[in-house]
Amino acid sequence: MEEDEKRVSFITCAAWVPKGVAAANPEKVEISKEDLGRIIQETKGKVEDLEELDNEEDEEIEEDAVVNGKENKEDLCIALTSEGQKKASESKKLLEEDEAVDFETRYSISNYDNEKDDKVNQLLQIGMLTIHASNDDDPYVTIKDHEDHDSEDENHVIFPTDNLIAVGHIEGDAAILEVYVYNGEESSFYVHHDILLPAAPLCMEWLNYDPGDEQLKPANMVAIGSMSPEIQVWDLDLIDCLEPAYTLGKRGKKKKKIPGIGHKQPVLSLAWNKHADHVLASGSVDQTVILWDLQHGSVAQQIKSFEEKVQSLSWHHTEAHTLLTGSCDWKAKMFDCRDNSTFKTWELDGEIECVIWDTHTDKPYNCLASTDKGTVFGIDGRQNKPLWTLNAHSKACTGIQMSPQCPGCLVSASSDGSIKIWDIASGKPSFIEESNPSLGTIQCLASCPDAPFVFCFGGDNKQNNFKVWDLRESSNARSRFCPRIRLPVDDEEMDLATPDTALQNLQSTDEGLAAATGPSCTVAPNQSSGKKTKSKFKKKKGGHLERRRKT
Repeated sequence: MEEDEKRVSFITCAAWVPKGVAAANPEKVEISKEDLGRIIQETKGKVEDLEELDNEEDEEIEEDAVVNGKENKEDLCIALTSEGQKKASESKKLLEEDEAVDFETRYSISNYDNEKDDKVNQLLQIGMLTIHASNDDDPYVTIKDHEDHDSEDENHVIFPTDNLIAVGHIEGDAAILEVYVYNGEESSFYVHHDILLPAAPLCMEWLNYDPGDEQLKPANMVAIGSMSPEIQVWDLDLIDCLEPAYTLGKRGKKKKKIPGIGHKQPVLSLAWNKHADHVLASGSVDQTVILWDLQHGSVAQQIKSFEEKVQSLSWHHTEAHTLLTGSCDWKAKMFDCRDNSTFKTWELDGEIECVIWDTHTDKPYNCLASTDKGTVFGIDGRQNKPLWTLNAHSKACTGIQMSPQCPGCLVSASSDGSIKIWDIASGKPSFIEESNPSLGTIQCLASCPDAPFVFCFGGDNKQNNFKVWDLRESSNARSRFCPRIRLPVDDEEMDLATPDTALQNLQSTDEGLAAATGPSCTVAPNQSSGKKTKSKFKKKKGGHLERRRKT
């Protein structure tokens, strides 16, 4: 029971996959003995490289310690008498012997090589396991599952009306890429398959580009930045794969004088350029942004105009050369990547958590940035100061997203555990709704590309750490936003208002907002409060959500 309480389980990042992109029947990867042996040897090599890198760092630390402590050590030696030196030498010898015995007793280091060889042999024996097409063919399975075949086959199929959500999940010591299926019309939400990752995922970006496809067919890939400086790109249309489709970057080896390629420290942010689909931008702890040429897997450009780690990136929605960045030096920057020495800077009130573009305004250079102070800033790229400042949350505002289809609809998420909906259409932010989904510290937020009001959130609550929310569950959000995109406001399941009622509510909303209380905004204090809503999806055993398809 205590182990379960200590066991961690949290969501770090998420990315949506548009409808109709995923393969209807993802291909299952079959691993041969040769491939398994190769993967094990490569993994063993990477572990050795990591150990070598750690040793190099330890040596550098020891060298610094020797240099810094040299004078103190000399003074201490002069102060010691000959008798004192003798006693100190004897005490040191006894202490070293005790430590050696204790170390051997605790870790059995003399048997380490034998144990390591045994573990490698055990891993290699995995390939000798017999794999059967079904449980009916396996003599060791006594309970057959004829009745479940139809339902399993149906759940395995991905329909053109389904969205996928790639989710980075840390559970215990395991790093996992989970691939969810979501269909709001059929109330479907479940994990389709998952992939074990070699390092903890920190950010991810969906790619519709596969450099290995000569015919340039639509791809279904996800790039993942992690605690490793390398970026791995996985094919979401493959099941049971043990290695990525390809990797961007390579660790350097100091002792062998082999230079590294790409980042030197963990990757915190990724952004795919939809107008130049062979370009991927990545931001890192090493205080650089790299523009990758996906076609050749090489570094096209490196931007070093930062004084701290780069936490967020966003490409302009119409201009392929304009990149918005946010870093921990309290600065949001806008780069013209045709000449990265040219950029515009806004210094805000804290470390930048997230930057995005406002794609719906008639001002093409309007963007937003959130900080670790819980503040959201509205910025016009042609002006030197922010347009407005919104005190959105009491703690860090970890994510902000605009609705992809509804103008002015802004959603913000915070480490204080709250989700808030705002209306920024008039240029004066107004508070619409607040919800606490009980996800713990919310660490990621992403919007569905095919639905104007569907968002997903991930947190660190072990029992409940991932949720998809349709904003129309909120009556305030329905009445404010649905008329803007001419969507039917009527919905039997949600008991929504009629279009006429929605329009009346829209006309009278400003009066109601003025009298309400809520988070403060330096431009528009108009706010209101709303009722908390519950998800329609029901949990099943195993922590996943049950799929209920219409017949």
